[in-house]
Amino acid sequence: MSIMKNTKLAAIIVVISIVAFSVGYIVKDSGAPPAQTVLDEHAEHGLEATTTKAGEIIWTCSMHPQIQLPEPGNCPICFMELIPLERKDDSGATSMREIELSEDAQRLAGIMTEPVQRLDVNVETRMVGKVDYDETRVRNITAWAGGRVDKMYIDYTGSVVKRGQAMVSIYSPELLTAQAELIEAHKALRDLKDSKLALVRNTASRMADAAQEKLRLLGLTKSQIDKVIREGKATEHITLYAPQGGVVLTKDVNEGQYVKTGAPIYSIADLSTLWVMLEAYESDLPWIAIGQMVEFQTEAYSGKNFKGKVVYIDPIVTEKTRTVGVRLEVPNKDGSLKPGMLVRATQQKGSKGVKASEPPLVIPASAPLLTGKRAIVYVADPDNPGKYEGREILLGAKANNYYIVRHGLEEGEMVVTKGNFKIDSAVQIIAKPSMMNPASSTGAVDEELPMLFASKARLIDTTFKSLAAAVEAADLAKTHLAFGQFNKELRLIDGAALAGKSALKWREYSMLLGNDAIIGAEVPDKKRLDEVFAEMRGHYADFRTAFKLDQPEAEIVAPDAFKQQLGHVFARYEPLAEALAADDMQAAKSAADKVAGALQQVKMDGLNGPAHNVWMPALKKMNDGIAAIREAEDIVGVRTGFEPVSVGLAEAILKLGVDTNGPLYEIFCPMAFDYEGATWVQRDENVRNPYMGGAMPTCGETNQQLKQ
Repeated sequence: MSIMKNTKLAAIIVVISIVAFSVGYIVKDSGAPPAQTVLDEHAEHGLEATTTKAGEIIWTCSMHPQIQLPEPGNCPICFMELIPLERKDDSGATSMREIELSEDAQRLAGIMTEPVQRLDVNVETRMVGKVDYDETRVRNITAWAGGRVDKMYIDYTGSVVKRGQAMVSIYSPELLTAQAELIEAHKALRDLKDSKLALVRNTASRMADAAQEKLRLLGLTKSQIDKVIREGKATEHITLYAPQGGVVLTKDVNEGQYVKTGAPIYSIADLSTLWVMLEAYESDLPWIAIGQMVEFQTEAYSGKNFKGKVVYIDPIVTEKTRTVGVRLEVPNKDGSLKPGMLVRATQQKGSKGVKASEPPLVIPASAPLLTGKRAIVYVADPDNPGKYEGREILLGAKANNYYIVRHGLEEGEMVVTKGNFKIDSAVQIIAKPSMMNPASSTGAVDEELPMLFASKARLIDTTFKSLAAAVEAADLAKTHLAFGQFNKELRLIDGAALAGKSALKWREYSMLLGNDAIIGAEVPDKKRLDEVFAEMRGHYADFRTAFKLDQPEAEIVAPDAFKQQLGHVFARYEPLAEALAADDMQAAKSAADKVAGALQQVKMDGLNGPAHNVWMPALKKMNDGIAAIREAEDIVGVRTGFEPVSVGLAEAILKLGVDTNGPLYEIFCPMAFDYEGATWVQRDENVRNPYMGGAMPTCGETNQQLKQ
C-alpha cells in the first residue's frame, strides 16, 4: 500500500515540475491559488493570458492543451487545476512553432545544440546467415528411357565428378526397339537410293532422320548413334554422362533397380560458386544495394575474410523477425566454403550526397523527435538566444549516431540535441503546433492577402484535384508524378509579401504540404498512399480555411470551345504587346487588327448568366481599346488603347478560363501614364514593358497569376 502511495506522490511531483517549467511560475506548498492570483503571477513573468473577442480569459490544462474553456476549474480529463492560456506577443515571430525561454528555463531544460553539417558517415551493417548451393548450378541426371539399372559408375553421394564422366548404364527394351528402327530405316535408305521415284527416296530419308532423332531424345550421343548406323548392330545399354562437373548431392536408385522414363537418378552441384543467404534488419535496407561487395567470416576459418557480391534482395519482409533476405554470390574455386556453414557478415557503407563530392546533411540521432515517417526538430535562433523554432523535417536513413536529412534543414543551423522534448512540452502548453499536438490552429487570417499570392493559392486547387483523382485511381506511377507537380507549383507560390499572422500560417502550411508531397511521391503501395493522402487532405483543407480560399462564388461556366477561341485572341494579343515593347507603332496597329478579327470569331453560345455578365464588359473594354488604337496618331495613343484591351482580356482569362499552354501572368507597371499605372498579360514573369518600351523595358512586377 505504501509503495502505491509513493508511486502516486512521485507522479504528482513530475507533473508539477513540468507545469512549473512550462508556464514559468513556482508551485507553492499551499493549495491551488485563486484565479486572480494565478493571473498576477503570470503578469509578473511577462506572460499575457489569451482572451476571446469579448475579453474573456481562456483557461487550459497544462497536460491537455486541447482543453480551452472560458472560465477556471478542473480539467475534464485529468482533473488538474486549469491555468490561463498565456501567449506572448507574436508580432516579431517567424514561425507558428516558435517559443522563447528565459535563461533559467533553458538551464532547467538542460538544452544543448549542435550544428547541421555535411558528413560522409560510414555505416557498418551486420548480418548473419549460411552458405547454400547456387541453384543455377545444380543439375539432375534422369532416366531418358525406362529400363533396368545395370551399372552405377558413381555409387555414393559426395563423389566429385567431371563434366562428361560416365555415371550409369541402363538396359532398356525401348532403346533396343528404337535402334532396330534406325537400322531398318538406313537399310531401306540404301536400298532405295537408286529409285527413280523422288517421293520414295524422300520418304526413306525422312524415316531415317526420324529414327535418328528418336535415339538422340532417348539419350544416345551422336557418336553412339553413328556407331549403330556404321555397325548395323544395336547396343543393349544406354550410358548417361555427367552434364557438368561438381559434387553428387543425391543418389536416388541402386543397381538392379527398374526405373521409369524421367525418374531421377543423381543430382550434381557445381560448388565453384556458392550462395550465402543472409538476414538483414529492415532498418539496414537503405545501406544495402545490388552489386555491393560484402565481407563475411565463418567459424571454420577464424580470421579469414571472404567476399561476395549482393545479387538479390528479397522484396518481402519476414513479419515475425522483421528481416529481409539478402543473397550473395561467392566464388569458391578452392572449395573452402561448404554448403550449410554459418557465417557472420559485415558491410561498410559510406553515404554520398547528390553530388559525388558533397556528403549529405546529417544531424545527431538525439535531435529529432520522431513521429513515424516525419520528425520534429527545434532550431535555435542565432540572433536571439533562448528562441527556438519547431520545424517538421524529412529524414533519411539512420547512420550510426546520425540521421541523414532529406529536407527541411540547411547546413550550419543549430538544432537542439538535448532538452528538445521539454521544449516541445512547453510549446504544447501554450497551444502551438508541436509533436504532441500537431493540429493546433489559431483560426483564419485577418489580413488582406496580396493579389499575386491569393491568385496562385487559388489556382493550385486545380492541381490538388488532379492529384486527388490520381490517388482515387490508385495508379502509383501517376500519383508519384501528381505529387511532384503539386510540390513544384507549391514552391512557386511566393509568400514574401505576407505579413503578420498570414506569414506565419503560410510558413507552417507550406512546410506541411511540401513534406506531404515529397513523401507521397515515393509511396511504395496503395495502403501507404491512402495514409499519406488522408493526412495531406487534412493539411490542405486547413490551409484553405486559414486563408479563406473557400469563399462561395457564383458558378461561372464557359464551354471548351469558348476557351479555345479566347486562346486565339491571346495568341493575337501577344504580338501587339511585343510590338509596343519594341516601340514599333506600325506593327502594333497591324497586330491590333488581328486581335479584332479574333474577337469577332468568339461565340457566346453556351455561356451561362454569370459568365455572360463577365464577358460582355470585358469584350466592351477590348473593343473600345481596339478602336482607340486604330484612331491613334502616335505610339502614346496606341499604348492608351492597349490598356483597356489588356484589362478586358485579363478579366476574361481569370474568370472564364482560356485554352493555352502554360501559365499566364498579369504584370503591373506603376510608372505608366504618369504614375497612374497599367497592366498587361504575359506568358512568363520576365518583364517586357509595352508601356515604357526601350526607355524602361523591365519596369514592372507580377500582379497576379491568371492561369496555371
